Amino acid sequence: MKKKEVREVVYCDNCKKENYVTACMHCGIEHCWECREIAGKEYPHSVYSSGSGDGYYCSKCDKELTIIGDDAIHKAYRTIAYLRKELDSWLLNFKVRQEKAEAKLKSLQEI
Repeated sequence: MKKKEVREVVYCDNCKKENYVTACMHCGIEHCWECREIAGKEYPHSVYSSGSGDGYYCSKCDKELTIIGDDAIHKAYRTIAYLRKELDSWLLNFKVRQEKAEAKLKSLQEI
């Protein structure tokens, strides 16, 4: 049986492969999963999770918007990314202090 099918196909603007793509939230350029890591920056939508609602900007737009600083959405994504880094740093520092305190108690109990 013959069947005629019409479908829409998307291609990555970077590698030109047919693939699922994500568009830059500023200029609209589209990158596939592999190219997103090298040609752009993905921002989580939350300090504690990521997924639906995350933002993506191509490297060029991310750099421009960071310098200009007048895009409220981009600025909010960068703030969340900064807070995630701050949380990771705090947790690392806390873990070091926790282990030191627990080791001190253990050594005192052995005496």
